[in-house]
Amino acid sequence: MLMDEKGRLFGKISIVDIGVLLLIAVLIGGVYYKFFMVDKDQNAAKFDTIEYKVLVEEVRQQSVDAMEIGADIYHVKTNSPMGRITDIEVLPATDQLTKADGTMVIAEKPERFNVLVTIQVPGVESERGFRANGRLDINRESQEVLDTRMIEMVAKIVDVKNLSKAQ
Repeated sequence: MLMDEKGRLFGKISIVDIGVLLLIAVLIGGVYYKFFMVDKDQNAAKFDTIEYKVLVEEVRQQSVDAMEIGADIYHVKTNSPMGRITDIEVLPATDQLTKADGTMVIAEKPERFNVLVTIQVPGVESERGFRANGRLDINRESQEVLDTRMIEMVAKIVDVKNLSKAQ
């Protein structure tokens, strides 16, 4: 007889015990497969180097001095890393003015500067655009609030490119 009156196979082992042993075997097999059989890079994102430029408009000299090459940039709302500053270009801030005779001229604003900041970040490029660290969108003409250890700035993204594909 295969099963006795107490529900044991061959009078020695319970069906519940067999179920528990099978469950343990499946769990051990799953752990082994997860940690030893699956290629670790199979689903990992392959990050490229994304370079983007932001324009910070009409800032004072103190703000220009607070920006430094090599500083890490963070997204203010999420505190997520947005890259590292690789170049800073300071330009005079200008405005369109109307003279007394009605002519329009472009004039420099005293003690105000526009700063073009170049930032590099690991990221991905897809058909929908660029994403810093695979999470935050980097879109041309979008406005972001970014900060470093020294300064918080409202910046307009003016250019984005994938440096890994440009090489």
